[in-house]
Amino acid sequence: MALYKVTDFSEIDFLNVDPGRDEFILPDGKTYTFSDHMCDFCWTAGIVMENKSDKSEFYCLLCKKKLNWYEFKNDFLTPTGDMMRFLLPEKLSKKNAEKWFREYKQRRLAQESIRTYILEHGKG
Repeated sequence: MALYKVTDFSEIDFLNVDPGRDEFILPDGKTYTFSDHMCDFCWTAGIVMENKSDKSEFYCLLCKKKLNWYEFKNDFLTPTGDMMRFLLPEKLSKKNAEKWFREYKQRRLAQESIRTYILEHGKG
């Protein structure tokens, strides 16, 4: 494990770090590690930093935004009624968060229709 002092996340030398072990200290004293979570806004894994002491504080290296958990009621996949959680930009307005979820549902339902087709007809 290595400990790096950085003034911001853009200073990380991605070729020479171990994302599974290395830690990064910012000038405010907060220590971050690479998170197991994905930024659902960018849809890219491996680029989210997580505060080591406050596991609810996230930052996406790709979209360069602080992230928060957003919850939406699952009203389209069985079993319905549970809550779905996504890491999205902290300052996303309610209107834009709802728009994002509508678009997510469309993409997810398209995936489900392909899955159903394959189950019924094979890969053919």
